[in-house]
Amino acid sequence: MGESPTQGEIDEGRRAVLGATAGGLALGALGTGTVGSAAGQEGTVTVIHDTHFHGRFEDDVANIAEYWWLIQELQAEHENTLFVGAGDEFSPSLAGSWFEGENVVEALNEMEPDGIAVGNHENDFGDDRMKELFADSDFPWLATNLAAEDGESPYPETEQWVTTEVGGVSVGLLGFVPRGWAPDDGVNLDLAESTQAAIDRLREEEGVDLVVAGSHLGGESPKRTLAREVDGLDAIVGDHYATIDEELQEIEGTAISLAGDEYDHLATLTLESDGGVVDRTLYSLAEMELEADEAMAAIREEYNSILDEELSEEIAYAGQDLDARFDSNYNLENEFGNLVTEAMAEQTDADVAIQNGGGIRSNRIYERGPIEAGDVYEILPFPDPAVKLEITGAELKATLEEAVAVLPGANFGAQPQIQVHNIHYDWYGLEEPVVENVHVDGEPVADDDTFTATLSGPNFGRWQSATGNEDLAPAEAGEETDTIGNLVYDHMAALGYLQPKLHNRIHRFDEDAGEPLDVFEEGHDLVLAYPEPEHSLAVHEQTFYAVSRHGNRIDAAGVDVEDGEVHVAFDAGQLETLATGPADPTIRVFGGFDPDSDGYDLVPDGESEPLELPVAARFDYFVMRGEVDVDALPLDLGADGSAASTDGEGDGSSGGGDTDGDGGTDGDGGTDGDGDTDGDEGSNGDASVDDEVPGFGPAAGAAGVAGAAYLYKEYGADDDEESIDG
Repeated sequence: MGESPTQGEIDEGRRAVLGATAGGLALGALGTGTVGSAAGQEGTVTVIHDTHFHGRFEDDVANIAEYWWLIQELQAEHENTLFVGAGDEFSPSLAGSWFEGENVVEALNEMEPDGIAVGNHENDFGDDRMKELFADSDFPWLATNLAAEDGESPYPETEQWVTTEVGGVSVGLLGFVPRGWAPDDGVNLDLAESTQAAIDRLREEEGVDLVVAGSHLGGESPKRTLAREVDGLDAIVGDHYATIDEELQEIEGTAISLAGDEYDHLATLTLESDGGVVDRTLYSLAEMELEADEAMAAIREEYNSILDEELSEEIAYAGQDLDARFDSNYNLENEFGNLVTEAMAEQTDADVAIQNGGGIRSNRIYERGPIEAGDVYEILPFPDPAVKLEITGAELKATLEEAVAVLPGANFGAQPQIQVHNIHYDWYGLEEPVVENVHVDGEPVADDDTFTATLSGPNFGRWQSATGNEDLAPAEAGEETDTIGNLVYDHMAALGYLQPKLHNRIHRFDEDAGEPLDVFEEGHDLVLAYPEPEHSLAVHEQTFYAVSRHGNRIDAAGVDVEDGEVHVAFDAGQLETLATGPADPTIRVFGGFDPDSDGYDLVPDGESEPLELPVAARFDYFVMRGEVDVDALPLDLGADGSAASTDGEGDGSSGGGDTDGDGGTDGDGGTDGDGDTDGDEGSNGDASVDDEVPGFGPAAGAAGVAGAAYLYKEYGADDDEESIDG
C-alpha cells in the first residue's frame, strides 16, 4: 500500500532543445550525442527507453500511436536495438482502472518490448489480476529483486533476468522493482545481493557481453549507490519517480539514463559490446513532428471511444481553476485537496479525513468551467476503498508524522505529503519527522481524545505503521467505505458549483525561534523580535504571517533584520482580532529564510557532500516559526480576553476578521465563511511559487480490488463487487 505518485517527477524547466535531423524527420533532441551517430555500427547495442504508461494512452504532449511511431523510426535508425520499459504500466489512471490494464497489455504486445521492469502499480487491481496480465503479455516482465514467497523462486509470471542477442552482442536484461515493495505473495530481496547474483550468473554461466537493467527504483540516489555496490552492470534505464536527466550519468562503469514517464520523452543509449558508451540522446516529443502508427491508433481509438461514451457527463461547474498537480498536493495545503478531503469526511460522516498527495493523480490544472465524470476518475483513479475508523489523538499525531518526508533522505525535499480535512498542524522535516500544534475543529488535540477518521489506503497504512497494527485488515480496523473517486463524484454532483478554499491548515517549519525576545510598539504596529536562525543567509520578508489555531491568518506589515534579530511587525488591530476569542488562540508566526547548506550539513546516505538546500518543489526557502504569548502583548482584550468570536476555520484574509465556522462546505462558493485566499498557493508561507517543478515523492500505492466495476459505481457496478475486500 505504498505511496507513489508514483507516484513521477518531471522537471520541465530543464528542457533545452538542441534539435537534430535524421532521415528527413524533425527530431527534438536533448543531452549528449546526435541522432544517428551510432546507427549501423557493428558491435554496438542501442537501448531505447522507456514506457511507464500508468494505463494512459496519451498525455498533454503526445499519444501512444505517435510514441510507437517514433520508437519504430529510432529502431530503423539504429541497426541493433533493444526496447526496454520502466514499469507502472497498468495504473494509475482512468483508462487503466476502467480496463484493469487490458488496454495496456494489448498495446505493449503490439510493441513487443524486450523486457519491462515490474512497477509498484502493476498490482493496483490485486495480485491475481496482475499475474493474469503478466501471463497475457507476449514479452517478459522483469523483477530481479522480487521473489515468490519462498524467497528464492522468481515471482510468478515474471523473470529475474532474461538474455537476448542483437547484432552479435549477447545481452542480459534485469528489472528492478522499488525497494521495500512486494505483492502480498512476494518477497522484496536485498537489491545489491540479488543484482550481483544475477550479474554473476549472466556473466559466468550465460556468457553475456552486456548487462542492462530496466529500473523502477525511486530517484537517482539508489541507482548511484547500486552502481557502486555491484560489479558488471553496464547500464540502468528508467525511474520510479519519472526523473529526467538531460545528461547521462556514469558511476563506476555503469551508465544511468533517465527519461521521465508517459509520452513526453524517449531516450536512446548506445553501448559498445564491452559496455563503453557511444552515444546517449534524449528526445523531447513536444519539439518533434510526429506521425501516428495506424495499428496503434486503432487500438487507442477502440478504448477511448468506450471512455468517451461512458464518462462525458458533466457533473459540476468549477468556479475557479482546480489544481490537481503533484507538487501542489505533496508540498502545501491545496484548494482541491481540501475539496477531496471534505468529500471524504462529509460523505462518510467522519470528524477528519486524510488523503495522500500521490492519490490526487492527474498532475494537471483543470480550468474554470464544466467538470465531467471522467475528470473526477482521472484525478482519483485508485480502486481501493477509503477506510473509516476511530482514532485517538496520539494515533492521529503519529499518523501525520508517518506522512512527513524528511531531509536528507527525501528525494524531493521535506514534504507533508498529504491533504487533510478539519485538522491544523505544524510539521518539521529535518532528520526526524515532527508534528506539533495539532488541532481538530479548532481545539487542541490530547492523546486520549477520540475522533472518527476517513483515510485513503496509504494513510491507513501509515496508521497501521504508527500503531503497530500492520496485520490488521481495513475491515477489522474499521469500515471500508467507497473509493475516493466515488466519494468525490457524489460530493461534487451534490454541490454543483465548486469553489474550494484554503484554510491555513498545514504549516512547515525548519527552525523553531520560540517566544519573542522582545515586543514593542511602532506606530500602529506591534513588533515581535525573534532570534535570527543560526544558519540563515537572508530572510524572505514577504512570506511572514501569523496564524491562529482556527486557521485565521494575517500577513506581516513589515520585516527587518537587526543585530541577529528578525523584527516582524503586525498591524496592532489585526493582531488583537487574531488573539481574541478562545482562552488560548495558539498563535504562531511563520516566515521564510535562505538556509546555509554547509551549516545544516545534511548528507544523504551513500553521498559525501551536503545537500544544496532548500530541496523542495514549492519552497525556495526554509521556514522559521515563532510563538506568540498573547498575555504578554500590549493589547486591550477585555477582562475575559474574548472581545470577538473566531469560531471555525479562518478566512485566510489579511484583515483577520471573525468567521462563521466550518459548518458548510469548501466547494460551495464560500457559504461557510471559510478561508478564501484567492487561490494563492503562497498562503501557507510559499510566496514564491515555482509552478514548473512537480514534486512526486513516493507514489500512492493501492491495495487492489476488482477494479473497474468497484471504482465506478456510478456506471453499473453490481453489489457483489462492491463488497470485495481491498
